[in-house]
Amino acid sequence: MEFKFNFEPVMKSDFINVNRSSIYKSDKKYGFESFRFRVDLPNKNYDVKIVFKNLEVDVAKANVMVFPRRIMLKDLKIKYGEVLQEEFTVNVKDERIVFEIETDGAEVCSIEVKEAQKPIVIYLAGDSTVCDQENLPYAGWGQAFGCFFKKGVSISNHAYSGRSSKSFIEEGRLEQILQTIKEGDYLFIQFGHNDQKDDKRYTVANTTYKIMLKVYIDEARKRGAVPVLVTPVARRHFDENGKIAGSGLHFDYPKAMRELAEEENVFLIDLLQMSSQLYEKLGVEESKKLFVYAKPGEYPQFPEGVEDNTHFNMYGAYEIARLVVEGIKKVDLKLREYLR
Repeated sequence: MEFKFNFEPVMKSDFINVNRSSIYKSDKKYGFESFRFRVDLPNKNYDVKIVFKNLEVDVAKANVMVFPRRIMLKDLKIKYGEVLQEEFTVNVKDERIVFEIETDGAEVCSIEVKEAQKPIVIYLAGDSTVCDQENLPYAGWGQAFGCFFKKGVSISNHAYSGRSSKSFIEEGRLEQILQTIKEGDYLFIQFGHNDQKDDKRYTVANTTYKIMLKVYIDEARKRGAVPVLVTPVARRHFDENGKIAGSGLHFDYPKAMRELAEEENVFLIDLLQMSSQLYEKLGVEESKKLFVYAKPGEYPQFPEGVEDNTHFNMYGAYEIARLVVEGIKKVDLKLREYLR
């Protein structure tokens, strides 16, 4: 399956020629929804090629997101008179790609979408700090992860808010991943925030938590995929000395995950350590910029404002995703060959 869309005034015979009046209609399977451009497609992985042109300003900038608010291309720079072509691979789960393109002077010349041939798929299993958050101001680091990879690597984000290593399995979410994960793919596993909760999601760090995590490891390996354990990202809980402490460090869960990684010879990205170091480097006040902080009335859903020291805004999600990428380099995953 392939779509080629031309957005320039000059018609192209081998493209679908569209303009701002090309409103989305379900029978056509493409068109504009407000300022976004939608294409309906089966749930698969697709290679996308976007061509930009700048005839307006000295240097134009551009960012590309796809539904639900996943960053695919970030901080592109297009010089005056330049035509820039960029490519990426995207995973489609909701039978549509919705492009949201921000630019301050460049224009989009064309978008081409073609089914990807044997991409490497990184599956994400985790909680609200990882998942695709549809509504502002929240964002999970999985939403920003894709922009760090070249064409040929796709992010399939199955993380879901409020889930523990146990409830993710019980609800059949791991099974959904196992239906399509294949040899050469990766399964990144980050749990711990909700394993601490005193309800049916609870696991004991040194016993049931390890048992649950081993299920992910074993099932990925059975299918020829590479499991990667990711220690739970730190909460922004400072002590009087400016250090992340207490529940910010997730008690015994990261230690248990590190032990399991060694016991099972599994790659480990120590996101807890890296994120707590980042918060401490930024300090008590500057680190707030990573998280969901809002004044009264700033967002309709928070009429009295909000101070959330667990969940990220999009800037914070990007910075945490960047740490995960640093972890990929540190443990020397073969994936590093596909980084931008």
